[in-house]
Amino acid sequence: EPDDLDDVAPTPVATLEDLKVVQQFIDRVRNATLDNDCLPDEVIARLRNAPTETFHLDEQDPLRTALELFLATVTASEAVFDKSRNVIQRTLKRKLGEDCDIIPSLYQVKERIKEITGVYPLMHDMCPNTCIAYTGPFSELDTCPKCDLPRYNPQVLATSGGVRKIPQRRFVTLPVGPQLQALWRTPEGAQAMRYRQNFTKSLLQKAANRPDKKVIIDEYEDIFHGAEYLDAVCSGAIKDNDMVLMMSIDGAQLYESKQSDCWIYIWIVLDLAPEVRYKKRHIFPGGFFPGPNKPGNIESFLFPGFHHVSALMKEGLSIWDASENKSFISKIFILLGLADGPGLTYLNGLTGHSGAYGCRLYCSVKGRRREGGNHYYPAHLKPENYSVDGCDHEDVNIRHLPIGKVSDYLTGLNTVLGSRTQAEHQRYRKMTGISRPSIFSAFERTLSLPRCFGGDLMHLVLNLIDLLLALWRGTMECDPTDSKHTWGWLVLVGDVWKIHGQRVADCTPYLPGSFDRPPRNPAEKISSGYKAWECLTYLFGLGPGLFHGILPTQYWKNYCKLVSGFRLLHQRTITTKHLVHSHSLLLDFVTGFEELYYQRKSSRIHFCRQSVHAVVHIPTEVFPTEVPRLGPGCTYTQWPMERSIGNLTEEIKQHSQPYANLAEHGAQRAQVNALVALVPDLEQKKPLSHLSKDIGNSFILSMADTCARSISAAEMHAIQDFYLTHNIQINPDFRLVKWGRLLLPNLQFVRTAWKEAPKALNKVRISRNIMVSFQATKNYSHFELVFSVLQKYDDKKPIFWGSSILFSSKNT
Repeated sequence: EPDDLDDVAPTPVATLEDLKVVQQFIDRVRNATLDNDCLPDEVIARLRNAPTETFHLDEQDPLRTALELFLATVTASEAVFDKSRNVIQRTLKRKLGEDCDIIPSLYQVKERIKEITGVYPLMHDMCPNTCIAYTGPFSELDTCPKCDLPRYNPQVLATSGGVRKIPQRRFVTLPVGPQLQALWRTPEGAQAMRYRQNFTKSLLQKAANRPDKKVIIDEYEDIFHGAEYLDAVCSGAIKDNDMVLMMSIDGAQLYESKQSDCWIYIWIVLDLAPEVRYKKRHIFPGGFFPGPNKPGNIESFLFPGFHHVSALMKEGLSIWDASENKSFISKIFILLGLADGPGLTYLNGLTGHSGAYGCRLYCSVKGRRREGGNHYYPAHLKPENYSVDGCDHEDVNIRHLPIGKVSDYLTGLNTVLGSRTQAEHQRYRKMTGISRPSIFSAFERTLSLPRCFGGDLMHLVLNLIDLLLALWRGTMECDPTDSKHTWGWLVLVGDVWKIHGQRVADCTPYLPGSFDRPPRNPAEKISSGYKAWECLTYLFGLGPGLFHGILPTQYWKNYCKLVSGFRLLHQRTITTKHLVHSHSLLLDFVTGFEELYYQRKSSRIHFCRQSVHAVVHIPTEVFPTEVPRLGPGCTYTQWPMERSIGNLTEEIKQHSQPYANLAEHGAQRAQVNALVALVPDLEQKKPLSHLSKDIGNSFILSMADTCARSISAAEMHAIQDFYLTHNIQINPDFRLVKWGRLLLPNLQFVRTAWKEAPKALNKVRISRNIMVSFQATKNYSHFELVFSVLQKYDDKKPIFWGSSILFSSKNT
């Protein structure tokens, strides 16, 4: 919709101290320069003048040996590196004598990696209770303004007469500039970083060739198909040589059995193709904030990293493109900030899910509360006999719910900043849905607030399963004026719930390994760290079949509309037809949910959570007009953050100091990623096993039988008929080598019945059900056998002659 900013007044200076502090952080980030970025002088010089040559390591250089050893033992303890180094050193001395080159120590290796990559962790002091970080306006303080704890160790300070100032606690920030520079310093890396530019040029060229010059997209496959991105390109806000990033933040619980939360944020480089941008090698750690308490002033913790990014936005980052041997200045553009619901309030400054305007996309839907309550719920239908002041608005038309306008947001922010007392701030906060200014407003190169924040499919799945199971199991709070005896959907109780849970677990053998973690028995494990991926497979994969016959028909059909809509939206490539259909399905689900469960009863308003309301927005984020706002939802979710938390926390070795150890591994990850980007051949690719065979077109056979064997008469006749049909001569006296598995071009493994069938069902993840396209038809079959036909022998060594695949005749 048109958004007129001319009538919006300039942002006022806040009166309340907390708001004033936020504005001070924003001003300092907005006016950032590299000269006050706390980086070593040589790193700043490199950011302004990138090296103009690739980095080479001689094969005989002891540093290369040490770096390869370091990469091979990067997740092991320091003792493993030291022992391995000593063994290699002794071997060299025996072979070359005492005068051989000395392999660098672990400390020397780490220092050289810093020098080579330019990735230096920034350390800043923080309050021991995580109230604030001593950055920006807080940098000169010696005492926390929130809890009054001293910044420095008081005992050391006292015994040294105030000379030695040892911080009680510190956190780590990893500047993104050097990590980005490294991606361009090999020809292959530079070409990979041109994906966004080439994708955009192709898209705009197609529009230019149309008579109406419109961008028409039949299939949506990336975030660059979104109107927000395309508008930024067409307006000149994003240029060819710029780099486009997403920032993602989330809390992580390090240990299941004790309070151990910490906060992590990462950078995702959108210039890379989707096939590689979400992989561990290309996810850039940004910062680590130790817990277990939540950050009290998030701006102070984000300040070092955001200050650095803002400086690069203003000055530009010097890049040397190794593929074209040219240098240029690139400016960073932050397309989106990502987080779960509670975490997003840190970034966008909104009131959060319980506020009167609790939508994360700042839409105009106002919540409703129960009589005497202060928690608002986005019930679209007005309850019957309901007259709660400020909440008795008429039904909301969910067929058209655009996200908040920039002008509305800025006007509301000005109102909040004008608060003179805490009481006024609370009143304006409820009236506008805004709590404080967003730190993202400091960036001069991002989408306008609040449009620089989107939905999140991953956490939406978690919230929906929590809601639906609470209703179906009857664990949802029941208002005193309501009765669970009237809940026709309450069916997952007693033995029904136990049997259902066991059936979920019994599905495990039928989920291939490519499905990752199978869902565990929810009757036993739903409250024991049930993972997001388990929830996705359970609710949106297995659910329709397992809930059929348990849920009453009308509730099951309503649920299936949710599943169908989400399955369409989770596709890697989405057609326009599928988008329109998913929109219709999800709108029907939301309407049906309120009619079936909530039933316009004020006692059930709490059923209408933000997760149900968010379902309305997800399709419109993808398909509001002729061009989607952001593109497929799978391209901007918290899955990369979730995976980063998992693979970083599993590297923790020092459990006595888990936060410091996690930050150290995060810094090491950033340095290793940059190092491998500079010298790709340091990371040796795993060679093809001698028991594997590349048969072309990215198909690889593996797990061969130990020798060629005779086969049954029926099998022999079938194979002979096949070859004769294709006019291929074959020796009637042949034998076969059977193969256990086939690697497909999509990197999924298909296993054969020859290997899987002998195993007990509870010991296998069946991976032989495949789809075969043949003569424009698709068939679903069991993968029975892969074999090599061996016709001649040379010194008793079989020679690979050809391969064929046999399928069972049973199709599903």
